[in-house]
Amino acid sequence: MRRGRGWIAAALILLASPAVAQPRPPAGAVALTLPEAVFLGLRNNRGIRGEYLQRIADRFALRVAEDSFTPRLTLAAEATRQRNAGVNSTQLALGPVVSVDTPTGARFIMSWLATQTNVRGQPGQAPSEIGFQVEQPLLAGGGVDYALAPRRIARISEQGAQLRLKAQVIDQISQIILAYRALLQAQEQTRIAEDSLRRARDLVEVNRALIAAGRLAEVELIQSEASIAQQELQLIGARNNGEAARLSLLVLMGVDPASRIWASERPSAPAVRIDMDRALATAYAKQPAYLSRLLTIEINRINLDIARNQRLWDVSIVAGAGQQALRSQVLETIGALSTVRSDFNIGLRVNIPIGGLSREQQEVNATVALRQSEVQVEEARDQLRQQAENAVRGIEAQRRQAQLARRARELTAQQLAAELVKLQAGRSSNFQVVSFQTALQQAESTELAAVIAYLNALTAMDQVLGTTLETWRISLNER
Repeated sequence: MRRGRGWIAAALILLASPAVAQPRPPAGAVALTLPEAVFLGLRNNRGIRGEYLQRIADRFALRVAEDSFTPRLTLAAEATRQRNAGVNSTQLALGPVVSVDTPTGARFIMSWLATQTNVRGQPGQAPSEIGFQVEQPLLAGGGVDYALAPRRIARISEQGAQLRLKAQVIDQISQIILAYRALLQAQEQTRIAEDSLRRARDLVEVNRALIAAGRLAEVELIQSEASIAQQELQLIGARNNGEAARLSLLVLMGVDPASRIWASERPSAPAVRIDMDRALATAYAKQPAYLSRLLTIEINRINLDIARNQRLWDVSIVAGAGQQALRSQVLETIGALSTVRSDFNIGLRVNIPIGGLSREQQEVNATVALRQSEVQVEEARDQLRQQAENAVRGIEAQRRQAQLARRARELTAQQLAAELVKLQAGRSSNFQVVSFQTALQQAESTELAAVIAYLNALTAMDQVLGTTLETWRISLNER
């Protein structure tokens, strides 16, 4: 009998001892850390790859805008064969045209036209003409601000495209982190269910020994067996959740869904304290969505200046010069010109629109768009402040909850150990032990959920402040 009591005591001590062994990955599974999951996701994620492809078009659009003041060359050629009054003639024409736009709004056009005309029975004619023309708007369409507006808008749009890429990468990183922790939580929940099932089965063995020793009624065994069935049910659900979390993470990383992976990290809740004022300043300086709103205001201000410029009168200085020479094929053999004529002109062109509201409508629309964007920035600023304050406050609350959950789990484990001692002394019932085992499992699950929620709150704060890339030391490749 003393040997039986000793075995029972040892079994009760084993039941009271918490499981400290690290969970082992299943056979064939690849251990994966959180940084590895993040970097694999950045390399293979389809959404990020698509955004980088869009960046090619964005950068080329900026190149086009920056190239607006580069001289443009156009070559024109024409060949004509015609018959008029029984006379056949052939005409060939070739002319390059060079045009240059300047930051003042002026346009310079330089052209040269060479024509060769051959008429049967007559000497060939080869007139050529060189022309130069300049047009400088003084009011509508003129001025440095108006001429440089498309380039300024293109540069601001490029900054917006960079912010859009940054926001996309931050969003993808955050999703991968949350998916990884969901897998980690499912794995830990499976471990908790397995430990609870082990304790329930061990308790059944202890109950049978106590029944054999005559210290426990046989009816008490029903409660322990029911607990086993309940733990097996929870274990099946935990394993199913683990498979769902694994597939979700693999899809986000762009990896074959058939791959077997294992989240190798252990959940922990490091203490992090954040200054509210510093968090708000960081959010206003780095949050991509908020900064994009500010860029929208700048673009709308430029559009308003353009609309106001277009309401002015069309007043332009126009000047031109040219030289025309006519060569005969007969005279060309001795190097003589048949005629040479030079021309020059300068003038002032004025167009005054009278009536019509379309020009005023453009200014009204641009003014309304600017005011709307300013209102949206004010709203976005208030929302960002609210999100940042909620994130900082939520981190502190989640940290405190994780600490309390750990303390509750420790106390529940101590209660179970004390109740097992009472069971050995015959001062407790099997029902009480099963109840405390269930309470311990719930406390472990609560602690796990609190730790994961705290870690996710830190990730959400990084996303709100726009500091995810700095936290993970990631730089975007813009080449």
